[in-house]
Amino acid sequence: MKLNQRLAPSRSMTMMAGLALTLAAAIPAQAGRPLSSDDAGTADPGSCQLEGWGEKAGSNRALVLAPACGIAEGWEIDLDYSHPHPRDEIRGEAGFAIKWVPKSWGLLTAAGQINFGLKVGAGYEHPSNAGWRRTGQGLLGLATLVVNEDFALHANLGPQQDRASGQTATALNLALVWVPSPMGLLFAELLSNDRRSLFGGTQRTVGGLWWLTPEKFGLSMTVGQQAGRSETLWTLGFGWYGLNAWTTSP
Repeated sequence: MKLNQRLAPSRSMTMMAGLALTLAAAIPAQAGRPLSSDDAGTADPGSCQLEGWGEKAGSNRALVLAPACGIAEGWEIDLDYSHPHPRDEIRGEAGFAIKWVPKSWGLLTAAGQINFGLKVGAGYEHPSNAGWRRTGQGLLGLATLVVNEDFALHANLGPQQDRASGQTATALNLALVWVPSPMGLLFAELLSNDRRSLFGGTQRTVGGLWWLTPEKFGLSMTVGQQAGRSETLWTLGFGWYGLNAWTTSP
């Protein structure tokens, strides 16, 4: 996810800044926290990761935890849970997604290695006056161009549906990642859709990740602005990667 880029964002998180569920392996030249765009890559089979971050936009805040695990070659399961504040209307939000990135879909071009994948997911919320309910679902086509060890481009495109209104929007996410040093990365991204009145305006974000333990544990920070809103969205988080959940057969 990271999430995120929420494939089916709830209305409260759209107000926060239209973040999406995107939770992927955060390694150099690939996406994952702190990006909201997703990459065409998965965690290794039997390997898990845990990402967490805090969000602040005006008086709204949220704490998010987002685990993900590679379940087979090219397959990954992503989860996330958000604890918003204030909790007057929504007590919690959650997301579930499955990502598939077949090796056979990769292409070696003059511009670099291009990988493709798919991600399908659903979003849920817990209103203060009711139980958990589904807010929507979505499908994203994923593409990652690894230009070299220092630069990568990510693109996501696909439909996402809001269950309450029954309307469907097409989401487009674009990101550029730069790895100036083995100790960290910087990025710029744009998250957009064609139904901004429902899913929120275009979001522009910049940020970075600093490795405390290279490719294992890092800290992240982002700053974003949504078109039509005066609030700035700040996030501060961590990523813990390469956690062995089980042993797979060779």
